[in-house]
Amino acid sequence: MVRPPAERKCQMVTLRLLKRDIRLGIINRSYLFLIAAVFSLVTVSQCSELVRVLNELGLVKTNVTVMDYVIYSLQGVPFYNFNSSVDLSNKMIWFVFQMGLSYLIAYYAENDYSDNGVNVMTACRCRASWWLSKTIWCVLSVLLYYLITFIFCLIFALTQGASLSFEVTKVFLETVFGYTMKYISYRDLILIAFIVPIAVNAGICLVQLLLSFLTSPVMSFAILCSFYILSAYHTAWYLPASYTCWLRSSYYCENGLNPYSGLLIAALMVFTVVLSGKAYFEKKDVI
Repeated sequence: MVRPPAERKCQMVTLRLLKRDIRLGIINRSYLFLIAAVFSLVTVSQCSELVRVLNELGLVKTNVTVMDYVIYSLQGVPFYNFNSSVDLSNKMIWFVFQMGLSYLIAYYAENDYSDNGVNVMTACRCRASWWLSKTIWCVLSVLLYYLITFIFCLIFALTQGASLSFEVTKVFLETVFGYTMKYISYRDLILIAFIVPIAVNAGICLVQLLLSFLTSPVMSFAILCSFYILSAYHTAWYLPASYTCWLRSSYYCENGLNPYSGLLIAALMVFTVVLSGKAYFEKKDVI
């Protein structure tokens, strides 16, 4: 079926705007992705020290892999128990990682709208294309943030003597995280450690993107900060950030969150934000 000329034009406009957003919003701001690299360095260093101690104690005699380091780095924070001693450094590291991603999204789109939005929307005559380009840019930024985290974890892990393998060392994971790891398949581990957190973070960042226009970039960033602080100490399905911690998954602990619920919430966030933003800009007076 042949698409109407107007639809084809909007698609071409979206691609041109996306190319511009990638250049201005990702390439020209690539220094912000260094947060992911620093996060990787810190978590890999922690894991390396843990591996050294376990080797000295004779608890882990086999060499760990780069995937073990990545899984350790992306663990997030477990359920918070007010009656137990908790390593606050893990909460801080997770919080900084999430805030780095939030800061990456916070200002670019709204600043671009303030500086160039009127001219661009007037020239392209397709406001939906401008908004769709921004949403795609947002999702691509999340994917790239995680990709850089993965790459630097791999590089730093190799410098610590890890094996270049994407398999996991069950003995190491069971020693560090408990016997439950014995019952988590590799496929399920990929689901809860990579797929669900990336999908949920993409949804959260899209919500932040829309909030930056409805309120302000500063306000949207502050809301997300409060949201993450609450999520660090409370686990609930209505706090999607909880799904970014695979230690809170029902696959790992009995009272955990179902990962497929996280995927559903992520899909709802993406769907709602895309449609709401489209309606908002189509009705907005940009002149």
